[in-house]
Amino acid sequence: MSGGNDGERRQGGSPGPVLPCEEARIRLMEYLDGELAPAELPRLEDHLAVCVSCRREEMVYRRLEEVTKEMVDEEYPDVDIEVAWETIYRRMERGFGWLIMSVGFIVLLGYGAWQLLNQFFLDPTQPFLLKFGVGAAVAGAIVLLISIGREVSTKYRSERYREVQR
Repeated sequence: MSGGNDGERRQGGSPGPVLPCEEARIRLMEYLDGELAPAELPRLEDHLAVCVSCRREEMVYRRLEEVTKEMVDEEYPDVDIEVAWETIYRRMERGFGWLIMSVGFIVLLGYGAWQLLNQFFLDPTQPFLLKFGVGAAVAGAIVLLISIGREVSTKYRSERYREVQR
């Protein structure tokens, strides 16, 4: 309530001064929750009876409370927590396993490439055509593996239905 009678004594109404809007808004949540002191209840109700903006705020809060109760009352599917955690652990373990295996393969491929370079490509007794053929086959395999990995990665990221359970 705005105006000059904030803080004045009320005639014939509830005892005590009229609540200013600021104080009424502070006490509004206590009022809606049923936690407002009985002595303060008539003062706030009198204020709400004459103050349009505070009454509008009360209505907004009441509607918000209704909507919130409707949301809480919705039924959610039962979730087995043990199964959920088991799935999370399984995914983490598999992800970690794939990471370790990939690192191992990269190390082995690196070592094999080093040995191939030292013992085959740098060997002057091997014919050039054989070196060229092996080098082209290795380079082609690398390009194909990178291409397949990129395609699988792109397809996974753009999969619209990956969250759908089958």
